[in-house]
Amino acid sequence: MAIVLSNIVMDYPGTRALDRVSVDFRDDEVHGLIGENGAGKTTLVSILGGSRAFTDGRMTLDGEELRLAGAGDALARGIAHVSQEGSLVPGLTGAENILLGAEPKRLGAVVDRRGLKRQARELLARWFPDVSIDLDAPVETLPYADQKIVEIVRALRGRVRILILDEPTATLPAREKERLWAIVRRLPKQGVGVVLISHFLSEILALSDRITVLRDGRLVETFPADGADEARLVSLMLQRGQAASAREAPREAIDAAAPPVVEVSDWQTTEAGAEHFAVRPGEIVGLIGLTGSGHFAFARSLYDAPDRVGGRLRFLGEPVAEVSAAAMRRRGVAFVPDHRMIHSLVGDWSVRENLAMVHPDAGALSGLGVLSPARETREARRVMERLAVKASSPEQVVAELSGGNKQKISIGKWLYGAEGRYRLMIFVEPTEGVDIGAKREIHQLLRDLARDGCAVVVASSDLIEIADLATRVVSFAGGHAIGELHWPNFSEQSFIAAMAGVRA
Repeated sequence: MAIVLSNIVMDYPGTRALDRVSVDFRDDEVHGLIGENGAGKTTLVSILGGSRAFTDGRMTLDGEELRLAGAGDALARGIAHVSQEGSLVPGLTGAENILLGAEPKRLGAVVDRRGLKRQARELLARWFPDVSIDLDAPVETLPYADQKIVEIVRALRGRVRILILDEPTATLPAREKERLWAIVRRLPKQGVGVVLISHFLSEILALSDRITVLRDGRLVETFPADGADEARLVSLMLQRGQAASAREAPREAIDAAAPPVVEVSDWQTTEAGAEHFAVRPGEIVGLIGLTGSGHFAFARSLYDAPDRVGGRLRFLGEPVAEVSAAAMRRRGVAFVPDHRMIHSLVGDWSVRENLAMVHPDAGALSGLGVLSPARETREARRVMERLAVKASSPEQVVAELSGGNKQKISIGKWLYGAEGRYRLMIFVEPTEGVDIGAKREIHQLLRDLARDGCAVVVASSDLIEIADLATRVVSFAGGHAIGELHWPNFSEQSFIAAMAGVRA
């Protein structure tokens, strides 16, 4: 099976998302698709997956003209799409999610529960015989890697020949990534080609047979992965060569005598704690740890701690009795969570509506409390320009944006009508599912916030990101802060040793 896209054009009002792109996808290979955010990757796979109709060009399936009427039509033709944000129903079991919409029934009306479980287990065993997942458990209780596998099995339940995987390992720890890597490698041998979008260039190189690079909506090149390296991929994506590789960023001098913006003592929630932790103005503190170590939970607890069991928190020198999202936001604390489409954004809302979510009053007429569309649009454009958001207009639906632009909107919510209001900004996985170009832009934004006097906390599973940003790093294990490192004494070895609680 081969799908050929020839001279594909996709126009939106005021912008051309794809400009004469030609590429083919086969069922016997993993085809890596890379490019900066806004390069056109999402638009291209949306066309391939049937959710969007192209403006001009031609698409053929095994030599025959192909026009898809929607995602259901694409699935019927053997093309399935597993999106970055996921589409599982949290309250349903793994088996129920796998057979969602195709449940076996008795008497034409009653779901055959026993048959449903059996069919789900058979599908899992057919595609991934070495994988064991509790399909009777609610899918929200499963590890994230298992949730991805459930999604993939659901996509493969028909006669699928091309599977689109969009950032499948964006938030997975190393062991779970390896598990999904093995699955991706196996699929072409079973007659299912994979179109792989990933911002991890090492992942693209390790898994792909061929790689296609897009830039600014245009095809740069398609070439065999064998013999390629990350320097070449970066050069093609950014057109800046190896000079674009990450450089050691200078750290701003921090006044160690300055009063902390936030400080906790004997802090403990049900998931994480620290004997003492403080962040000063202009400081970027990184939090690191293995999966389940507590660094993400600790970051969240500085903004919202409903499960707090002990300890004290002071903000700008004052004791804080109630550590809740509403109370901390009023004091000047912003929180940008992971899994943006679950915890931060509304996909069906426009860019303007999402940006105005935290501070809707910024778009109101002075003293009247009446929203002004003109003011909202003006403020949305200001934030979009500051963050270099690539969108056709403030009215474009957020679900249509690339991953990096979605992440910028998730951050921009806190800048909309509130420039300089926040004294502490907390980020969890600030660049998940984001390509190298957008990652640099977001990193620079965090540095700019710190330079303006904001205290910044970054909890990330990306050790390179932490090394690039932080002035100080706190490591977590077993739900507790166990060590501290100061720049420039950063290295992968020192980070790993710190997470393990030993000296490098």
